[in-house]
Amino acid sequence: MTKATSIALALIASAGIMMSSCKKDDNNENTDTTALKSLILQNVANRVCLDSYQDLWSKTNDLLSAVNDLTASATDDNLNKCRNLWRSSRETWERSEAWLFGPVDADKIDPRIDTWPVDFNDLNLVLESSDVLDEAYIDGLDEEHDALKGFHPIEYLLWGVNGDKKAADLTDREKEYLVALAQNLVKLTNEVKTSWSGGYAIALETAGNSGNTEFPSKRVAFETIVDAMEGICDEVANGKMKDPFEAQDPKLEESPFAQNSITDFTNNIKGIMDMYQGKFNEDGEGLEDLVRVHNLSLDNDIKTKHGTAIAALQAITVPFGEAILTQQTQVQTAMDKINDLAETLAEELKPFVQQYGQ
Repeated sequence: MTKATSIALALIASAGIMMSSCKKDDNNENTDTTALKSLILQNVANRVCLDSYQDLWSKTNDLLSAVNDLTASATDDNLNKCRNLWRSSRETWERSEAWLFGPVDADKIDPRIDTWPVDFNDLNLVLESSDVLDEAYIDGLDEEHDALKGFHPIEYLLWGVNGDKKAADLTDREKEYLVALAQNLVKLTNEVKTSWSGGYAIALETAGNSGNTEFPSKRVAFETIVDAMEGICDEVANGKMKDPFEAQDPKLEESPFAQNSITDFTNNIKGIMDMYQGKFNEDGEGLEDLVRVHNLSLDNDIKTKHGTAIAALQAITVPFGEAILTQQTQVQTAMDKINDLAETLAEELKPFVQQYGQ
């Protein structure tokens, strides 16, 4: 055998090894991932979920402080500061909707933070009433009036119906309601943070331990995580986007006053990769690490479809309320790509964790 032949055969063998390692059915069945699964759940519980809720609480506190400044001194600079902090808080919240399980769901905190659309006519009736508009008033609103609390009435008061509000336009009653809304938002985000730091994070990271009724097995924990990832795809594609698109009604848009809806949707989908890779502020162990042990093809499929969904959302170049009328092809494509991702999560990732997440 010549030296050239020897080198060629070695290269062929090496290429064969690389190709076989990428085959879907060539899994590392004998790899012990017991410790890895525990690390993933510990990281997800603390460095993804809990970190996100601590970040959200901190940002809503900053928003409340800025709102107090605005009501004391109604300048456009103070108004813009409030708007920027609203957007920043909103980013964290929308990312965290990819792990919308636990207290934020069970305690019905989600609808009290993020119900839309806001009927500004109903809100104006509240402002015209003689009711005392304080945090207790907001907190006492029943479920039928969830749209009068949380992010979206704050959005309406900061931007106005046409998005061009000036600080000088704020009435005394609007200032009262704005402060009360911001105070209630801080209260709700603190409830989520406290419930996770007070025990729910421990329940998730100790899934499968004796006496853990919330997560009696690691498999249940991983299924819950995947269901939340798939669930936000469904909410974005088949609710947030589809409802106003099919009705051709911009009034059904999620964040119309700030023209923030596409950013909302994008952060929702970005949150899926945050969870999959186990990172919020910094990288850690995530489902990605377990998938890559057993199925590189699935890992590539998830990442490819996720990137395609994000790109499809970014291809919508006008505010969503306008896009449903003028960029219908782009909107439909984005919904389709998000649903493609959802299908992979439901039909491939969930069976995967049912097999390997024990």
